[in-house]
Amino acid sequence: MEEHAEAITQRRNKLKNFFFGWVEDNYDKAFIAVLIVAFAIRFIVFLKTMDQAIWWDAGDYLATAKRWAGINPYFIDLWYSRRGLFWPFFSSLFFRFGLGEIGLRLAVVLFSTGIIFVSYHLIKKMFNKKLALLVSIGLTFSWIFLFFSGRPLTNLPATFFLLTALLCFWKGYVLKEGNKFIYIFGAFFALACLTRMQYVTFTLPLLVLVFTKEKFKFLTNKHLWIAIGIFLLIFTPQFVMHYQHFGNPIADLATYYLGVGGSETGEVGVQLAKTSDLFVYFTNLPYILDGNNKGYSSLFALSPIYILFVIGFFYFFFDMFLGIDKIFKNPEIQKKFFILSWIVITFLLLGYIAPHLEQRYIMQTLPILFVIAIHPLILLEKFITKQFKISKTLAFILIITVLIICLYSNLAFGNLLIDSKKTSYLEVKLAGEWIKENSNISDTVVGGSWPQLTYYSERAVYPYHGKYRREFSMQNETALEEYIEKNRPKYLTASIFEVEEDWIFEFPQKHADMLVPVKVFYQGDKPVLIIYEFNYDNYSYSENKNF
Repeated sequence: MEEHAEAITQRRNKLKNFFFGWVEDNYDKAFIAVLIVAFAIRFIVFLKTMDQAIWWDAGDYLATAKRWAGINPYFIDLWYSRRGLFWPFFSSLFFRFGLGEIGLRLAVVLFSTGIIFVSYHLIKKMFNKKLALLVSIGLTFSWIFLFFSGRPLTNLPATFFLLTALLCFWKGYVLKEGNKFIYIFGAFFALACLTRMQYVTFTLPLLVLVFTKEKFKFLTNKHLWIAIGIFLLIFTPQFVMHYQHFGNPIADLATYYLGVGGSETGEVGVQLAKTSDLFVYFTNLPYILDGNNKGYSSLFALSPIYILFVIGFFYFFFDMFLGIDKIFKNPEIQKKFFILSWIVITFLLLGYIAPHLEQRYIMQTLPILFVIAIHPLILLEKFITKQFKISKTLAFILIITVLIICLYSNLAFGNLLIDSKKTSYLEVKLAGEWIKENSNISDTVVGGSWPQLTYYSERAVYPYHGKYRREFSMQNETALEEYIEKNRPKYLTASIFEVEEDWIFEFPQKHADMLVPVKVFYQGDKPVLIIYEFNYDNYSYSENKNF
């Protein structure tokens, strides 16, 4: 019996060491409390949003996930192969094994909480535990993380993978804690890019770091080459899929997103950005950091974290600018220059390729932005400790209190945004579910909100306009008529949720004898989505020239 008890004790200790072996002092213990709060808040967001309708981008990934899970063999291929394949593959496992959307939403909550965990350890390794704890509090209440914890999109998982990759890179390459971390970096960086192809651009600030440390000697670092090999091995399926659809991936992506060179398809996805567009993410910082969407007006009332960031920016980078000529010799200057490049390169590239401004695109910079914003609070702690002769513990508690007060606008705005968007696209969801209940698995549908309608109806949906898969779309009324004649769809939907041309809304009225409205969804007294059923009993295309 004693041997069994000892074996159980050993196993318990192993588990304890696995999960909490990193806990060494009060900072780590306090962080556990922060992590619990972070998870609790995100779980509340989950409870609020678990039944909400998904938006276009999420529908694109999740409809593909259902197709890859084999939900309906008649699904058309919606997948846009310029996007990373990890998230639809990962999501398909939830549908394949019966966990469904609820399970996936819970996974998003875990990714969001995981970002807090990884950021704490990253900042701890880069700076110290005190700063890491304060940054983790800031990220816990950031409105961007809170709002998107309720959306099954790629940004949170991709950010988790990227920050984990950076943590491993810092431990293995910068701190020399083991070459295995450099190899693990290669794997996690591949997962980040496979989840969100935009994250390939973070190669640039990483190159800045290795160059300032080794100049061109990094080209002979075998461990970096092994990490690159691991990255390319994991990335192989993406390269193959991309090549099948668009030819050479590197040439195609350079053309499509950067307007450089030429691709085999001849597509150019972005137009050259205006100079002003390059800085849209810089000018949006009050909104990013505080949820202040009123620009630079009333900053002192609405943007406390932004104000701290401005003050912290000059304090944080002062020594770096002062000693920039020592960059190849001073590790502290190298670190700060890397941090500056992480922010500046990201914001400029996003301004170039995504000037329409999506705050979720900069999630991976938020830990660094909070590092800068919290530095003035560290100075405040030192000041009140010296001037008022109070203990360091009490002073630290005071600055935590100040930080939480400053973060209130984040929490309030995040909650307001979650509540205000909770019912958006609900009618599309209800329409898709109605179609699923009132059709056979082989029936087809014509309609807008293409990915969401596909996801909820689990039927093959053909769009009026297919931005990414044009071969499935009807670009004009004649093309739609020809499609109907050939394929005999069961339903057609018309709604206000997408920007459609006038002929699409006029089409059901022009063919009222064939299109019968069978379900109407309202917002108040206003019809916002109508489902029409095709009646082919007395119809013949060859006889009806006006069709």
